[in-house]
Amino acid sequence: MASHDQQALALEEEFAQRPMSRATFARLYRYVRPYRRLFILNLVLTLLATAAQLAGPRLIQIGIDRHLASFGSSEAAARGILAVSAVYFAFLLAGWVLSAGQVKTAIAVGQGAMNDLRMAVFEHIQTLSLNYFDRTHQGRILSRADTDIDALDRVLTWGANQLLSSVITLAGVVVLLLDYDPRLFLAVSFVIPLLALATREFHRRGMEAYRRMRELASRLTSTVAENISGVRVVQAFGREDLNLSSFRTLHDEYGDRVLVAARVFHTYMPFVYLISGLATAVVLGYGGKLAMEREVTVGELAAFVLYLGMFFGPIHTMGDLYNSLLSTAACAERVFQLLDTQPQVRDREGARPLPELQGRVEFDSVDFRYDSTPEGTWILKGVSLDVEAGQTIALVGETGSGKTTIVSLLARFYEPQLGVIRVDGMDLRETQAQSLHRQLGIVTQDNFLFTGTVMENLKFGRPNASDEEVVREAAALGTDAVFRGLKDGYETKVGERGANLSAGERQLICLTRAMVARPRILILDEATSAVDPQSERVIQHALQTLFAGRTTFVIAHRLSTVRHADQILVLSGGSVVERGRHEELVAAGGAYARLHEEFVRR
Repeated sequence: MASHDQQALALEEEFAQRPMSRATFARLYRYVRPYRRLFILNLVLTLLATAAQLAGPRLIQIGIDRHLASFGSSEAAARGILAVSAVYFAFLLAGWVLSAGQVKTAIAVGQGAMNDLRMAVFEHIQTLSLNYFDRTHQGRILSRADTDIDALDRVLTWGANQLLSSVITLAGVVVLLLDYDPRLFLAVSFVIPLLALATREFHRRGMEAYRRMRELASRLTSTVAENISGVRVVQAFGREDLNLSSFRTLHDEYGDRVLVAARVFHTYMPFVYLISGLATAVVLGYGGKLAMEREVTVGELAAFVLYLGMFFGPIHTMGDLYNSLLSTAACAERVFQLLDTQPQVRDREGARPLPELQGRVEFDSVDFRYDSTPEGTWILKGVSLDVEAGQTIALVGETGSGKTTIVSLLARFYEPQLGVIRVDGMDLRETQAQSLHRQLGIVTQDNFLFTGTVMENLKFGRPNASDEEVVREAAALGTDAVFRGLKDGYETKVGERGANLSAGERQLICLTRAMVARPRILILDEATSAVDPQSERVIQHALQTLFAGRTTFVIAHRLSTVRHADQILVLSGGSVVERGRHEELVAAGGAYARLHEEFVRR
């Protein structure tokens, strides 16, 4: 597991050390493509709004030179000023309307693309095989699905129109400055190499700062997620203060890196403002001299100063946008890395859907190891079994003997490295996984519940089931009275992971949920471990009734729950060491007999 974490960190380091590539940028904007009409409208509105903004200084110049400087006819000057003011206001009003439309369309495009990306990530996560979750920290997955996508908001929503506006403004300002007076433009051209050097240094230092900041942000998210998941263990061992101290150290380091990144950015932008002020001072000094010598008009000088101010605005915007690109480049790479992760278990080309199952199961010389298992070590070795449709099979053995692995392979959460697993004579690798999962019912000892009501959880495997059908299944299982005894009966709200219910109540809900799904193959992995002995006795008869007509695999440490199985498989070290019925195995005096003797002595 550690090697996988190191590989993941190394890959994130690689992502963080490079700017957003053209390929990544193009792929990101594929999510904008469905909104291309709005996107084009947004760019048109941006272009028109920028043009309206560029007209302002020219109108001011006309007002000063043609009317304010003309004192011969004050009435005519007043009418002229009013006319120019009206036109200026009209351009402002047009710019305001265009900008409002620009903002509206930008948000519609950006949020639409963000929502589509979130949906794509959520959909893909659900298709990934369990080996991905085995080797990837929950915090890293959450970071990609939440924080990393949120970080793309600035680029997807405002990136295109801000870039277009800045480029058009810069180009227009340069043309207008040269048109007014090339000498003044040349006088302030010294700012260009200074800005280029500052931007280059900002890129170098900013990339390093954001790289480290993103790495620490990922570790913070992972730490928080891990502590939330393990809060009971944390409190049970009194680790609150130690964990808080460790988190504080990590958080302080993150805070330091945030300050470093902010210092880099907020040193660059004040430098841009300083250069802007210096250029303005040069224009006022040199331009004032030219105005006094009547080589330029006062209006032209005023317009030149205003356009010069507009020259630095886009630089500030593009610097801020580039800052966003620096901070989101690695985020985009990580999101696409997740989307590019292929599930280990996936339907092959030409895979066939399984028909309605009878339930015969065969394991033919199956060998299996997890991705995290050391080389040369096998979790299952040469496991073979033949289960007739409708039989109940019990898997027993010490912890780590491979019981849960067998049912996980049957559910096709993983695929074996060697050997074949068949259901009704069909190799599972040649079938569609969904057609298998729709006919499986699984209850594990984790008793995971979803937020909602008890009834909604019971219908999870068969959403179209009626309330009456659910109640009948619960009554047959013997759990109806338990659910009716809850605060609001079947409509009782289930908190996150069922925290407001007892462990036994959660497990009974999970057991009934599997029954409501009407599976052809049923898997119970320690399904009664949290049920008290009295409740267990209540459901034993119901379980035997419901097992009829279904192939059932039962894993249990309580041997009382498996003694009536048609076949008991005893596992040790990943191999089947004994098989037979309860009475036969007890009489044989082998591994099962010893397990039974220990169980009886408890």
